Amino acid sequence: MNVNGQRTAPGFRQRKVAAAVAWAVAGGLLAAPVAAQDVRVDVTGSSIRRVDVEGALPITTITRADIQLLAPISTDQLLQQISAISTMGGTQLSFGAGTSTYGQASISMRGLGAERTLVLVNGRRISPFPGDDGASVNVNSIPLAAIERIEVLRDGASAVYGSDAIAGVVNFILRKDYDGVELGVNYGAPTRNGGGENMTLSAVGGMGNLAKDRYNFTGSFSYQKEKAVYAKDRDFAETGNRFPYLVAGATGQGNIEGGFTPGTGSAANGTWVEGTRQPGFGNSPGTSYGNPRAAQNNCEAINMFRNPTNTGRGYPFCAFDSSAFVGLIPDRETVSVSGSFEFMVTKDITWFNDLLYSLQKVKQEIQTSPVRRSFLTSDTLFQEQGLDPALLIYPNNPNYQIAADYLRSIGQGQLVGQPLAITARVFDFGPRTSEDEAAQWRFVTGLRGSFGKHDWEVAYSHNDSHVEGNVIAGYFSQTAYARFIQGRNDWNPWSLTQTPAFTTGVRAAEYIGPTLDAKGKSDAVDGKISGEIWNLPAGPLLYAAGAGARREELVTKPSPALGTGDIAGLGGSVPPVNQDRDVWNIFAEFSIPIVKTLEATAAVRNDNYSDFGNASTYFGSLRWQPHKSVLLRTSYGTGFRAPTLIDLWQPQVVQTSEQFNDPVTGQTNLQVPALTGGNPTLQPEESKQWTIGVLWQPVRQVSIGVDWFRIKIKDLIQEPSAQEVVSGFRRGDPAYRNLVTLSPSGDIDEIVQVLTNTGDAEVEGFDIDLSYRDTFSWGTVGARLQGTYMDKYTQTSPGGFVSQKVGTIAELDGSPVLDAQNGGVVLEWKHVLSLSYGYGPWSATLVQNWYNGYETGNRQIDGERNFIDDQQIYDLHFGYNGFKNVTIGFGVKNLADENPPLFIPVSNQFQAGYDVSLYDPRARFVYLNLTYKFN
Repeated sequence: MNVNGQRTAPGFRQRKVAAAVAWAVAGGLLAAPVAAQDVRVDVTGSSIRRVDVEGALPITTITRADIQLLAPISTDQLLQQISAISTMGGTQLSFGAGTSTYGQASISMRGLGAERTLVLVNGRRISPFPGDDGASVNVNSIPLAAIERIEVLRDGASAVYGSDAIAGVVNFILRKDYDGVELGVNYGAPTRNGGGENMTLSAVGGMGNLAKDRYNFTGSFSYQKEKAVYAKDRDFAETGNRFPYLVAGATGQGNIEGGFTPGTGSAANGTWVEGTRQPGFGNSPGTSYGNPRAAQNNCEAINMFRNPTNTGRGYPFCAFDSSAFVGLIPDRETVSVSGSFEFMVTKDITWFNDLLYSLQKVKQEIQTSPVRRSFLTSDTLFQEQGLDPALLIYPNNPNYQIAADYLRSIGQGQLVGQPLAITARVFDFGPRTSEDEAAQWRFVTGLRGSFGKHDWEVAYSHNDSHVEGNVIAGYFSQTAYARFIQGRNDWNPWSLTQTPAFTTGVRAAEYIGPTLDAKGKSDAVDGKISGEIWNLPAGPLLYAAGAGARREELVTKPSPALGTGDIAGLGGSVPPVNQDRDVWNIFAEFSIPIVKTLEATAAVRNDNYSDFGNASTYFGSLRWQPHKSVLLRTSYGTGFRAPTLIDLWQPQVVQTSEQFNDPVTGQTNLQVPALTGGNPTLQPEESKQWTIGVLWQPVRQVSIGVDWFRIKIKDLIQEPSAQEVVSGFRRGDPAYRNLVTLSPSGDIDEIVQVLTNTGDAEVEGFDIDLSYRDTFSWGTVGARLQGTYMDKYTQTSPGGFVSQKVGTIAELDGSPVLDAQNGGVVLEWKHVLSLSYGYGPWSATLVQNWYNGYETGNRQIDGERNFIDDQQIYDLHFGYNGFKNVTIGFGVKNLADENPPLFIPVSNQFQAGYDVSLYDPRARFVYLNLTYKFN
């Protein structure tokens, strides 16, 4: 909790003053005591303004001093310092390669996913990012220069805030009531070559004193430029082939899928009949007929390699090692502006206004697009144009003889003489390159005031989140490319050199232009009143009550090319969405002093959604302080997560699945057509959460905090992973019986991945916060340990299969744990340990970032289980403030320049060799920051 912007320690003397002692924690350093004041303050997780120092809820605060100390490059990197923020289910900017995140970076508490972590700005909702699930917020739209502090509530809070607050709440409090000017510059660069430099310029200015002048204006500006890092410049990521652990399996050039009988008729007159696959047609590299180049041990001639795995029929084939062509960190440019204006209308009424605007541009580059029949079947234009969804080479092509000789050599001469479907890795247009813009706009205006022992507030807020996606190189029309291939007799899929006529003509299939234009908007009005009802023997009975209304709108406008799924490498067709809904809420909260040392809090809330109905939640807590140095607390509550507009109304279409393995045939790295989309019958997820905690200050210099938590969720809104569907189907689970279609040869042909309310999850663990600080004649020393131990994380599938997810991303059979496609791992233990020393104007802090080892995917060759050892990365920071108005900071992240451990993924991750959710590929990063303040 915070009093006048200061972090308070476990406030062990509850009375009508804020505290006798307050701590501002900055990497383990404790500030001097703050004078007691009779002031009511807002607390994240409660609607009651109160004067207590520490309540019944577990809250972690990141102060402005922490931000200056840690010198994060982005807001999402700063939040990784919170041990309760798990890697699983969140998105780092670097993870954008290949996942169409449009530059989004989101956070996930307890590993429950970003959609179950509520993000607030100044205590109010901010519009979610409209690019993916429509629920999570792009935290990098909140500029670091504008942040005064961040309060992280490590408990559910639906009874206070409504939907999405199942795992916890992250509340960004922006700077206000500032008088003066602060200029800052930060520059950092990796010590390894190959990009990654980062520069930030910021300015914060304010004028007026609210108490003295009756007004204050505070504004901030920030500009950030970050350069890309590519896999080819990092030895740990430059290849996906690390035998016997990791073998690249991306679709290669020139593999023969099988015989194909071309279609007949005309689409123009409605007589078109699509062609058919001949018996034995391979639906994956492992079930194809191999590759003539592989038989010659010369895949390198076409930029491929001979893959020793995934040969279900025993034929040699060529695969593509895409890793060297992948961007690890994109080019990013961000401009942000924030503002706060407050004016005292009377001594008891204040008019307040908040403004936030952020524009982020991200340029990402990944490997060239693959093409094979299963990738083309989701493209509706093939049927509309009367074109077979395959790259066909015909017998009249002189290069057909290469395939004919090879097929006869492997005993498949019966295929000779008919058209053959061939896979391709299309280098004609260069690497896929996208440029995406994400804009965030937020405005709040309202009045707050007080009378007697009551506080009130009414406000209107407008939120607008806008995404524009564009591709500038490497993409092409699948129908145009297939038609061009099928209409020629000079295509040679076993050579990188094509005829001049082919090279010139194929350029007509290139696509440069927009992909997605999406906007999420919300308008809300809210009001609340809080204060004292009457005095009980143990103290005042406090209350809060209020109501609100909100309209949510979502409009996604895919370009015609994206809407049809005709652009290779964008994942299939994306239909438009244009939906809105209204949400009304009413709530009440009471704080009841039972005896002098025991206080109870209770809250209840009802939310009414115009599309699915009501959701009611409640919450209760106890705070007991048997001694001034000890605080015991416990809470129980219920929560919910409403289905988003995308969850409900995204039309169901056929796209291309993520990669999966078939446990029956042994085929790996499969991708097939998958029916995906929303479900208008979805109902909210429901949750229950418990916490029990103790805060103990045995001596002035030491503080100890331990909190136990447990969260249970039922009716999860989730899209089953491709691996979950296939594994469930293959083991005979009736819940998956109708979700898989087999080809005539028994291979996986199509799957269904539509959103449903299925399965449950249960999470349990401990948060630990230990701190020490003391001052001696030779300086001030401090230490702080913040850690989270995950004792349990189980998730139940629709068919009743229980996945144990702590410390592993793979089941015992090597298949991914449930929800593994969301990236990251549920770490058993994660902590941040800081050791600090200060003397005069000098300060130094050493930070250890530590996490438990865990199990990755299995080896692709010998099937053995693979484990990552415990990892520790050290950061070092020096500070000096001996010059008037100037603060200098110098630091090194990843001090020892540690390489990451070898990571084997179990689902889509284009980057190879390291876990993108835990390791910064910049490696050692040196930075310098300067701040100048003047009045």
